[in-house]
Amino acid sequence: MGQGDYMPVGGHKRKANPKHAKAIKEGGKKADAIRKKARAHHHQVEVPLAEEELERALEELEANDAPNPS
Repeated sequence: MGQGDYMPVGGHKRKANPKHAKAIKEGGKKADAIRKKARAHHHQVEVPLAEEELERALEELEANDAPNPS
């Protein structure tokens, strides 16, 4: 290890704070709810728009790649 690098010494474990643990669990529940809403919005709104955009791009590519009748 380089100069100034050190590994922290173990053995000084703090007691678990029940309020902090509860806050973390509540935050996780809020995050799950937000994630669920975001996922539903993604599948209802963003995916169909992206599919339409891809279809238009594909049609444009197929139109441009048509063989020249020369």
